[in-house]
Amino acid sequence: MQRIVFADSWSDFFADFDLKSFEDFFENLEAKTIGVNKKRNVVTFSLGPDSHKKRFFMKRFSHPHFKDMLFSWRNIGRPCSQGRYEWENARLLLDNGIETYRPVCFGEKIKYGIENSSFFVTEELQSQCLTDFIRKNWAGFQQQQKEKIVTGLAAFIRKIHDLNICLPDLYIWHIYITENASEYEYAVIDLHRMSRNVTNRRLKIKNLGRIHHSMLDRYFDEELKRLLVKSYAADGQHGDVTKLLSRIKRYSDAVSAKRRQVQY
Repeated sequence: MQRIVFADSWSDFFADFDLKSFEDFFENLEAKTIGVNKKRNVVTFSLGPDSHKKRFFMKRFSHPHFKDMLFSWRNIGRPCSQGRYEWENARLLLDNGIETYRPVCFGEKIKYGIENSSFFVTEELQSQCLTDFIRKNWAGFQQQQKEKIVTGLAAFIRKIHDLNICLPDLYIWHIYITENASEYEYAVIDLHRMSRNVTNRRLKIKNLGRIHHSMLDRYFDEELKRLLVKSYAADGQHGDVTKLLSRIKRYSDAVSAKRRQVQY
């Protein structure tokens, strides 16, 4: 069984470019690969005339691990392909006021009740990856502006956690930023490992350990890292900030022991 589900009027848009079937997207689409591993790859492609060209990103999943299928089933409460799971996660965040990439469509191929392959397509975000933003602007910012960005990021993460959503891939490069009249808005991407209904504080603190790990010393000194934790805990529900920071650092060090920091 194969199917594609489109958001809004995207079906008509893609039909104009003869993109109608699962194979049209998964096998035949000309696209540039920007990330790949054994079970999935990420590509980008553009459609339309130069004056109205639209850019899209697509994540394609092939023969997912049983543990990944079980993970999505446990979170959704029913069998769910990897492409559909990320679609559902994006819609959940958007419905709750958390900005992320805009879902365009997902497709899935199911054989004997088991996912064979799937894909998930999104529009290009009209914002900037936070790593690019920092690399280009950080040196020219006053300390007050840096603190404003850090406190805004902390509030954004707390808003996600308040929904009992856990993001184990919460790194600086998965955060996007938009500046509007000296105010900053944030978005998050890479949702295929997102967990729902998470009340375990330890798992949320591990998210903070990931973001701490990705905060390079050349941009974020210890005071800014402490400010992130202090701002996150501003609601008073997380106890002593010093103890919380110590736990976050412990998780951050554990991540650093397994993987190098990504430079930006």
